[in-house]
Order: sequence, then C-alpha cells, then structure tokens
Amino acid sequence: MIASALVFLMIPSLSLIYAGLGNRSFALTLFRLPVVTAAFIGLQWVFWGYALAFTDSGFWWGGEKRANALQDVLARPISTGDSPGGSPIPELVYVVYEGMFACFTAAVVCGGTMHRARPARFIVFITLWSLLVYIPIARWSWSPYGWSRLYGTLDFAGGTPVHIVSGTTVAAFAMFCSVESKASLGEFISIATGRAWRRTVYFWKNVWSALSTVIRIIVKIIAWIITCGNVRLRRPNEPEDEPEDEPPGIHDVDDTSAVFQPYNVNYIVLGTALLWFGWAGFNGGSALGANLRAVSAWASTHFAACAGGVTGMFWIWLYKAMPDDNASDAGSQQSGEGSGASRRRHADRRRTFDDLSAVYFCDGAISGLVAITPAAGYVPVWSAPIFGIVSAILVNLLKNETRIYLRHDPLQVFAVHAGGGLVGMGLTAFFADPVTIGLDGHSTIPHPEYTMGKRFGFQLVDGLSGMCYTFVMSLAILYFMKLVASIFMSTPWKQIAVYDDENRLEDEFQATISQQWRSDLDPLGRIHASPVQRERQRPVAIPMRPIHGSQTQSPGSSPKLTPVGSEQHGYYA
Repeated sequence: MIASALVFLMIPSLSLIYAGLGNRSFALTLFRLPVVTAAFIGLQWVFWGYALAFTDSGFWWGGEKRANALQDVLARPISTGDSPGGSPIPELVYVVYEGMFACFTAAVVCGGTMHRARPARFIVFITLWSLLVYIPIARWSWSPYGWSRLYGTLDFAGGTPVHIVSGTTVAAFAMFCSVESKASLGEFISIATGRAWRRTVYFWKNVWSALSTVIRIIVKIIAWIITCGNVRLRRPNEPEDEPEDEPPGIHDVDDTSAVFQPYNVNYIVLGTALLWFGWAGFNGGSALGANLRAVSAWASTHFAACAGGVTGMFWIWLYKAMPDDNASDAGSQQSGEGSGASRRRHADRRRTFDDLSAVYFCDGAISGLVAITPAAGYVPVWSAPIFGIVSAILVNLLKNETRIYLRHDPLQVFAVHAGGGLVGMGLTAFFADPVTIGLDGHSTIPHPEYTMGKRFGFQLVDGLSGMCYTFVMSLAILYFMKLVASIFMSTPWKQIAVYDDENRLEDEFQATISQQWRSDLDPLGRIHASPVQRERQRPVAIPMRPIHGSQTQSPGSSPKLTPVGSEQHGYYA
C-alpha cells in the first residue's frame, strides 16, 4: 500500500513537470489535467479495468465477472514473483497497485495535449484508449495468460505497457495534429519528405564542412613547417569567412520559428525530485513484497537516475562548449558587420548557459528512470548506471529528430518515454541475472535456455509490437472521435487565446483573477498589466485650467482644459 501511495505521488509530479515545461498560456491546464485524468481512469479501473486486464481468460481481455466492480476480490490471495511458490498477497492490494500504474500511464499522455485537445474531449479519448490500448498490452506483458509473458519477455515494472505505450500515443497525437493542420495527406507527406531531405543535405554539408576544416588545418600546419612560420597564410585585410547558414530548427505550421521556452524551471526540478522519490514505489513495489529483490530494484533505479541526470548535464555542457565559428563571430562583431545568424547563435548560447542545464539534468534523470523500469528487478545493481548513461545519450539524439518530425510534441514525451523504454527493454536482455531475480527467494529467470541474442529478439518484439499496436489503435480512436465531434480546437496554437473587448490576452481556462493576465504580449506586441499593476499606474489627478488663447467658447459648451505645465505635450482633458 505504501508503494501504491508513492506511485500516486508521481501523478502530481508530472503535473509540475508539464506545467514547467509548457509555455505560460497553457500551464494551468497542464497542471490540472493529469490529476483529473487519473481520477477518471481510477474509476474505470474499479468497474471493468482490472477484470479485463488480469483475470482468467484468453490472451486479449479477461473474462471473470466476479472482478467487475471488485465484487469478489477482498480475501482472494494471489501469488507473487515470476515463479509459483511466492508469498501470496491480498488481491485487493494488487488491484490498487496496478490501478495506480494505469492512472500514471494515462497521466503521461496528458503531456502531448498542449494547445491541442479540449480537456473534456481528451477525457473521452483517454477512456477509450485505456480500454482498447492499455488493458490489452498490460495483459500480454504481466498477466500469466499474456503471449509476451509466455514467451519469456522480461518487463519488471512497465517498459512496454507504461512508457512505450504512453510515448507512442503522444506520437500518434502529434501525427494526427500534423495531418489535420494540412489541407490533405499528400501535402503533409510532401512537407515531411522535404524536411527529411533538408536534414540529410545539412548533415552531409556539415560533414563536408568539418572535413574541409581539417584539410585546411593540415595544409596550414604543413605550410607553417615549410616556411618556418615566416609567411602569413592570410593577408591582414582579408575578410573572414562568412558564417554558414543555420540548419533548420523547430518550425510551426507556416514554417516559422516555434521555439518553446520552459515556463518555470523550478517547477521542473521540483517535479523531477518528487517523481524520483515516487519511483521507489513504482519499481521497488513491483517485487510485490518486502524482500531483498525490492531493495535491489530501488537501488538500481536510484543509480540509473543519477547516471542519467549527470549524463544529461554533461551533454548540454559539451553542446555549449563545441566551437561554432567563435572567431568568425567575434571578428564580424568587431568590424561592425555582425549578421543575424551570428546574433542568434550568441543569444542561443546565452540562453543555453542560463536555462537549459537544469532542464537537461531533469530530462536525463527521467530517461534513466524510464530505461531502468523494465530491468530493475532483473539486473544487478552495478549495471544500473549503464542504463542511465546509454538512455540519456540516445534520448537526446532522438530528441533532435523528433523536434523536426513531431513538431506537435513540444514536451518531447515520445523521445523520453518511448525512446527510453525501448532502450531499457533491449538492455535488459544483456544484463539479466538469475541471481538478482532469485533475491526474493523463489523467482527464477523465464526460459533459462534462451541465449542472449534470442532473449534480445523477444524483448524487441514485445517493445515494437506495443509501439505499432498503440500507434494504429490511437489513430483509429482519434479518427473515430473526429467523426463524432471535433476533438481539436479550430485555431492553431498561436491563436488559442481568447480576446475580450479591451483586447486583453487571456487563457481559456482561468482559476483566479491574477491568472487572467499570465501572457504578457498580444499579437501586436503590446504589453498588458494585471489589475493591480493598472491600479498602481493610474494617473494622479492634476489641476486643470483653460488653454492659453482659447478663453472664448461657444454657448453651451464647456471650456477645453489641459494639465498645468503640459501644453507642449498636447494632453487634453
């Protein structure tokens, strides 16, 4: 039960992380939506979720009516561990614990709805999604009757049912948004193909530029050796090389820049710390008992998160320290010929130094937590840092691509959760240890006759099967709901705000008066103050007197007044 409470704590932790990562105009919705979603999924789990996922029946859904609405689960014991013979626990405890996993998985999906889904319709989507996507995959991974479990796939705490499924759902959400934002599917395919072509061209262009730089350096060294350094290789007045064009970054629907800055880095750090703490119940509690295997699972989880966070921070430090035409930029600025590209590079470097170190640390730590999830109870503790390091590196590489092809996933949920989960599923096959599995006193490794390569193949089959099934079924649900009612807002994300008669920029979802002015700029760039600031800025009453030379006035009209001493400014009252 303590582990169930820790898993529930992870849901408001996600709220903090999503609210901090998103922009200001949608922070409130991202903060409340995971908790609301967890309540709906928890209610569904009571009535039919557990019965369909874990009771006796075929491969796809359970069929015991006794578990509907938890009619007969109070005193029934269930066995624990990967083999028969473990200490049984009450079934109701198991129901609550697995229900928290379902709630957390649905809460992860909320991060892909920023500026896209109306909360009420998202609740309808996530209810259908839980029935058609999460329950079948959880059954085939964890139930004794699931096909993946029968083949000996190792998934300790939800690499496929939780992380790969939630991340792939967000990818399907983003793909659906991209297709719907275009006039036709053909236009979307042509734009995606052009984007891929540009990425390929810029990659080889950068490779050729690096090779050319190396060749020039070698030639200069040879020339310096031949001439003993007495001949200048460049004339004093010869201009420096022009900075190269920047590769394409994040683009919006109209191919304009769409950079999402974190709303509050402190929210991200606090949410990551609470998520890290709750993961003790997520992985440690999956041992279903207070034993040495649970201790090993939590220790592996902690060390993987440490390694992932440190790797993520080193990643951004190396990225910031990489030379990027520094001499060229400095020379162009000294000569007064600085270009827009050089100014953007300098501004990006400053923002990276100031803001992104903590964000990349949190991303790396979460990547390590995700990667160790399927392996925590199967691998020795010494191998846990490998999961964190490898997952942080691969997830950061994947994020560079998803920024281009999944532009409607600005929080990078697919890269962190689906990418990290697939990495963890693959690495589990290489580090699974029978001694670690047997720390609870009764569990054994499934199919010990499998070679490492064969087990790796089954791990990938399980992860990719969950990814493909989730993607197809999520798109099917979205298009089904489109036939019933439009799930997405009709305006693009940059026009989602509501304007009143005074042209104040407001969020569609408001909790307090102070939150009605959370956005500072309207589309014309005008700054709007809060009601308190407007009251403070209200002008003080100034004595008025008639304007010089305008003593005469028409009958029935009032004299025209102006503030004393401000005739030259033309302020009339």
